[in-house]
Amino acid sequence: MKSIESIQEKARELIKGAWVTLGMPFDLPVIDEKEEGIIDVEGLIMATLLMMEEDRMVTDLPAWLNRFSSLINHQKLKTMVKALSQEHRTLILDNVNKALFGSAPKSIRNIFNLTEPDSEAVSETIRMRGRKLNTIPNVAQASIMIHNRLLYGTTFRADLITLTHIKGFSMNGTRLARLLCTNDSTISRLLKDLRDSSFLDHDNERTEPIESFPGMFISVQSVWNLCELIDAFKFSFEELRRGAFESIDFKQDGFGRKIVADLA
Repeated sequence: MKSIESIQEKARELIKGAWVTLGMPFDLPVIDEKEEGIIDVEGLIMATLLMMEEDRMVTDLPAWLNRFSSLINHQKLKTMVKALSQEHRTLILDNVNKALFGSAPKSIRNIFNLTEPDSEAVSETIRMRGRKLNTIPNVAQASIMIHNRLLYGTTFRADLITLTHIKGFSMNGTRLARLLCTNDSTISRLLKDLRDSSFLDHDNERTEPIESFPGMFISVQSVWNLCELIDAFKFSFEELRRGAFESIDFKQDGFGRKIVADLA
């Protein structure tokens, strides 16, 4: 079995490909959501912070957060940070401090308890990197989640509607709540609203034909799975590592499936 470094290398490559879809200028193939699955915005941010290294991402992520700040679900991001184990939360906070997050919007800095903004020179570097990003209209054509947030607002309602595009996905309230990192009652209320408006039928299926996607490429589940993959390498015996891998749920995590396939 390969090392933790091989996981990190593969994960970083896939993460950067996902960011190309969302508008960052990396020289990598784009992740086509219609082929690979939907990219969850906050899931991608958190996976990036878990795998952060000192490369161009330290400037491009803050630049992206500035450009797309109104399309980030801050409550979801905050909940994900709080849900991490202390060890993984510390890792993310250490990586945030390595990145130039002082130039990110204040609302984002508050989630990570960053109070001091970066210097004007650093902020200018971030602004320059921001000019390299793709436009919001272009990103909305490639990202169904960004598209729906523009239509319905940056809310759990918009993200729930995004999940209705997944082919064959069971719209179970508890499963949806876990995948969107919110509580069951919020999902139950939103599902009722969508049924009452005839957006969904009584089985929580869309009432009109829609464009379908094969699943999630990067989701909230991808972040939890990535943490489990990292933890699995703490086992000194390969059998225990392999057993830990086999216990992970990759149903809505194309990202994790590709990492594990690369380990074989």
